[in-house]
Amino acid sequence: MKNENNDEQGFTTINLQLQGLSCACEGQIVEKQLKKLKGVNSFNLNPVTFKMKISYDPALVTTEEILKAISKGGAKAELLPTR
Repeated sequence: MKNENNDEQGFTTINLQLQGLSCACEGQIVEKQLKKLKGVNSFNLNPVTFKMKISYDPALVTTEEILKAISKGGAKAELLPTR
């Protein structure tokens, strides 16, 4: 998938644009859902642009599972191209 980038440690990185959040505090709800997923190595949410970068182990969790977790947190995520 062209929206994913493989890191050296075997992790895959995706960039997402989150929609449906009105403030940074709502982003914390999304982050709480991501912390529940095994295989998510790290994530970073920009509270101004609502762009999120997630590094994960594709052997333990899928992109679809990550998107579902974000949805459970009250946001919609769109995959962005990696650079």
